[in-house]
Amino acid sequence: MTNLGETIARLRRERNMTQEALAECMGVTAQTISKWENSTTCPDVMLLPVLADFFGVTVDDLYGRITEEKRIDREKMLEAAMEQMRRIIVRCFYGGNNKADVDELVEELHQSLKDGVSRSVIQSSNGSVIYMREPMGTMAIKRPEQGWNSLFTNENNQRMLQLLADEDFRKAMSLILKKRMLTFTIPALCKMAGVDDADRLEQLLKDSGLFACKTLSIDENTITYYELTQAEQKLYLLFAAMLFAQEYAEYRSQHCYFSGNIDYFTP
Repeated sequence: MTNLGETIARLRRERNMTQEALAECMGVTAQTISKWENSTTCPDVMLLPVLADFFGVTVDDLYGRITEEKRIDREKMLEAAMEQMRRIIVRCFYGGNNKADVDELVEELHQSLKDGVSRSVIQSSNGSVIYMREPMGTMAIKRPEQGWNSLFTNENNQRMLQLLADEDFRKAMSLILKKRMLTFTIPALCKMAGVDDADRLEQLLKDSGLFACKTLSIDENTITYYELTQAEQKLYLLFAAMLFAQEYAEYRSQHCYFSGNIDYFTP
């Protein structure tokens, strides 16, 4: 098993980084990096995820361990997703009643996915909407009590749209998700994402509400790092916002209309 110091040195050299450059990204001194690599001292346990995410490896990889990937039962996941879809439809469309009709609707949506239907929008009389696209899965949307027009006058919505439109924020989020950087320092993130204004990016990440700011003292230095919070629902909403923006940009008016208890719009 490779020791931690050897692994850090190897990963640094593979990226053609000097000890000074790595130190700047981690918020420590070059002397501290040297001590880590020589196994004189070890990184603080709280800093290990930051190091791992920066190098694009796991903490186990840093220690030279090999972990087995967890096997996923896709059929059970699909069944669970369909049951969740049924509950959403019951709640949003039928107020918790008429299970037979809901089961029929769920099966129709499921079959549409199997048949390769790329888009479906189903709207009920009470204004709720279910949107389905094969890569997106299924989403239920309920009309705001103040009406759809209220979405255009909400200042919070405007601030969030401005955040999503910011190039530096999108660069950073793309890298964080691609590299699975659950923890990082701002200097490291800026270097990897190609962002020049570190202070501005730090404020954008704070405004997103997705990250927790934490500090750590090492060799009389205070390291500030960020960690993706456990607010998964908020992150999924961010994904949904970006996906719907993409759908809106790519929209083509090629839909068929069917009348009935609910309205179907399918490509």
